[in-house]
Amino acid sequence: MPKLIDYPRTSYSGAWEVAEVVDDTGGKCALETCARKLNRKVSGSFKAIVGSAVKFGLLTSKREVLTTTTLFRRIKHAYDKQEELLFHREAFLTPPLFTQLCRKFRSRELPVAMLDVLLIREFDVEEINAQGVSKAFVDGARMVNLLDENNVIADIDQLAAQQAPRRELANPIPSPNVFRQMPPARATTNTPVTDSDEEEELTEEEESPVSTDAAETPSRPERPIPRPRPAPATTTDAIANLFGFTGTDARALPSTPTAPPNSPYQAPPTPGSTPPATTSPTPTQAATTQRAPLPIVSITPPANQILFRVELTGPGINTQLDVTEIEDLSLIRALLDKIERQLRK
Repeated sequence: MPKLIDYPRTSYSGAWEVAEVVDDTGGKCALETCARKLNRKVSGSFKAIVGSAVKFGLLTSKREVLTTTTLFRRIKHAYDKQEELLFHREAFLTPPLFTQLCRKFRSRELPVAMLDVLLIREFDVEEINAQGVSKAFVDGARMVNLLDENNVIADIDQLAAQQAPRRELANPIPSPNVFRQMPPARATTNTPVTDSDEEEELTEEEESPVSTDAAETPSRPERPIPRPRPAPATTTDAIANLFGFTGTDARALPSTPTAPPNSPYQAPPTPGSTPPATTSPTPTQAATTQRAPLPIVSITPPANQILFRVELTGPGINTQLDVTEIEDLSLIRALLDKIERQLRK
């Protein structure tokens, strides 16, 4: 049974490069596609780089399909360089071997010259991979600022304790409801409601700022709201205004035509009634009831043309017609027919 290798064999920078290529293809691509974009072949060395990216937690590999992880997206979408460095450090310490090395040499000098031998003897790393793992650890530790120029390893536990919590730029949690709670509904009783009770309920509803639409149904039935009475019907007919029928319903008027104040036409008296006395209107009534006469246009015919002038005055009619041609007689006949219809009513 082959030995399970749980440590990366290549550098962190090479693993990050492979992860960026997978991210450029949409975050998911085949192994051959990733190798072709890097101008490489799917060989043992390339699979070692992909395996390192998986060990660092930057990619997942399933049936030769590579997919970027949440940790990679956090590094890519970090708010600033400081947060990006913290996420890179988290990815570098994902392999258990690298975390053990940092804790073994915390705040001490790392024996870089003999690190490969140390890995073989104390961490059970295969001799064929010891030198590559040693170089990957040193280069990655310097990249994430865990190894200084004096080869002293930083205390990763102390750095984790000093690390500020991750910043959240999303909206804060909404505050709880600050409105007053609805008062409890009254118990249903058979006690008759008096006028004083109604006045108290109205006073409570006016003082309460909470809407009563959401309250429960009251125990006593609501009184029906009286409907507004319709206003008396008045006519706005233009013909009725012409005959002086404004202000009242035209259907309630008698069938006898009424002449306008300025018209010489008088309605015929009914049988058995006495004719009304003629009274002269006051100046105020004359000013309010007198209507302006319709303008009459006079046409002077030529000297050799025969002219007949017809003047018609009555209810709604005050006109003067000049007959100079035979076709004008049809208009006069139409006016006479109209007068005959009004007289027959």
